[in-house]
Amino acid sequence: MRRRDVLALLMTGGAAALVGCSGPGSRPGGSSSPDAGGQGAGAKLGVSMIDLIAPFYVNMQKAGEKAAADYGVQAIWQSAEGNLEKQIGVVENFIRQKVDVILINAVDDKGILPVVQKAEAAGIPVVMMANDIESDYVYETLYPDYDNMAMQARVLGTALGGKGKVALLIGTRGNSVSDSREAGFVETMKKDFPGIQIVSIQPTDWDAAKGRAVAETLMAQYPDLDAISAVSDPALLAAMAVAQTSGRANIKAVGYDGDFEMHDLLNKGTMLIDVLTGAERVGYWNIALGARLARGEQFPKSLYLPTFFVTSAATATDLKSKGLQIETIPPEEAVKAAQDYATQFGPNVTPDKLNQGTKGRVS
Repeated sequence: MRRRDVLALLMTGGAAALVGCSGPGSRPGGSSSPDAGGQGAGAKLGVSMIDLIAPFYVNMQKAGEKAAADYGVQAIWQSAEGNLEKQIGVVENFIRQKVDVILINAVDDKGILPVVQKAEAAGIPVVMMANDIESDYVYETLYPDYDNMAMQARVLGTALGGKGKVALLIGTRGNSVSDSREAGFVETMKKDFPGIQIVSIQPTDWDAAKGRAVAETLMAQYPDLDAISAVSDPALLAAMAVAQTSGRANIKAVGYDGDFEMHDLLNKGTMLIDVLTGAERVGYWNIALGARLARGEQFPKSLYLPTFFVTSAATATDLKSKGLQIETIPPEEAVKAAQDYATQFGPNVTPDKLNQGTKGRVS
């Protein structure tokens, strides 16, 4: 079941049918006990990351190690250093080591598929972390990206009164996360706010320095730019710093990740909304799933991380006064939600807690 199909189920109440049930290819016969011990204790998880330098990935590993300790498993983390061939080699080595589960944060969604098929032939469960690939074998830990970016567009369109010029900063083309976030924003803006012009869509490679460089060009090319949307917070933070130093403090922003560094912009009202995934929540969540698969628990093939819309009380009130009903949490509550990952996904919670869909939809 692919991403759009599951999103449709979530939007129509079908999530309850997915939660805690067996998906096609689920490993049979395992216990659903929330105890950390028993079958799967001491399992080895091979984790292949795009890199282990970017702050988001570093924090993923930090919390992932905590999850491994909580669940009594070993997580072996390897960086692909942004190189597909190196990532393929890392995964092939995990297969030779006969690890119990392989988790992959793919450099390239299509390019990784042949080595995933090798893992399938070896009978090793594979978790694709935030990658929606063409395989019925893998488990996919996803975010409700399309819906969240659709909400981002609604917030921005509402705040601008349906008129203005907006730039969109994406990650990389061909990456399923970036592509889905871009589609959610662009399609919703065109449909619901035809008076808003998306004047530029620029890749940032998920990099703050690239976000800064792109923003410098945008400030020069579009002196009447009203707002910036971004699919990741580091690039957006850099872009907003450029706007500030360029005397463009009136430019509004909407972002994605829930980085604490954005809270000052949220409280000032410069940033209208952020989507909280949280690097540490993501890292703990994925290792928790890998550990539970190793001990035989059954899950649907596509799981969605519960996310939150973060904004200030003043912005929430303003949006409501303009007719947009949205469930949000303030920055101070977002800090607690981001750091409470062990309670949300730890070994004592029932399996359904790992697949709760999304929080914060239009009423």
